Amino acid sequence: MLLHVTAFIIQMSIILPFEIAAAGHIGSLASVLFLPHAVRVLSVWLLGPKAFFALFPASLFISYLFFWHDYDPVTLFLITLCGSASAVIAFEFLRFMNLDVYPKNAESINWRSLVFAGCLASFFNSVGGTYLKREGLAPAEIFELLSRYLIGDIGGLLFCLIVLMLILRYHRLSHR
Repeated sequence: MLLHVTAFIIQMSIILPFEIAAAGHIGSLASVLFLPHAVRVLSVWLLGPKAFFALFPASLFISYLFFWHDYDPVTLFLITLCGSASAVIAFEFLRFMNLDVYPKNAESINWRSLVFAGCLASFFNSVGGTYLKREGLAPAEIFELLSRYLIGDIGGLLFCLIVLMLILRYHRLSHR
C-alpha cells in the first residue's frame, strides 16, 4: 500500500506538472509515464489476486485525495476500481489461458511474460479508464487518451523494471 501511495505522490508532484505544461488538459487525464502501474503489476505478480485488497484502498485514498473535484464520486470509484483490478484481471486471464505468469521460484522467472502481463493489464486499464473519462472529449481526444494510458502504463512499468534491475545488479555486485 505504501509503495502504491508513494508512486502516486511522485506521479502527482513531479511528473504530472511537466505533463500538464507540455500537453495541457489531456496531460492531467493520463500520464505518459505512470509509475503506479508498475506497483500494481509487480504486486499482483508477487502476491497474486489478493494484492487487490491492498491496491484498491490505497488507490481509493489517493483518488479521493487528488481527484475528488474532477469526477463525481461514482465515476471516480469506478475509475479507481478499474485501475486497481486491471493487473489482477490480466494475470488471471493469462492463467485461464494456461499461461501462468506468477513466479514459482527465483530460477523460473520469465521477464517477458511479466512484461506481457503488464501490457495486457495496461490494455484493460486503458479501455476502462478511457470509457469512464470519455465524457466531453472529442473523438481525437479519446484516441489520444487511450494512447496515453497505454504508453504511460507500459512506460511506467518498463522504467520501474529497469530501475529495479539496476538496483538488484548493484546489490549483487556489492555483496560479492
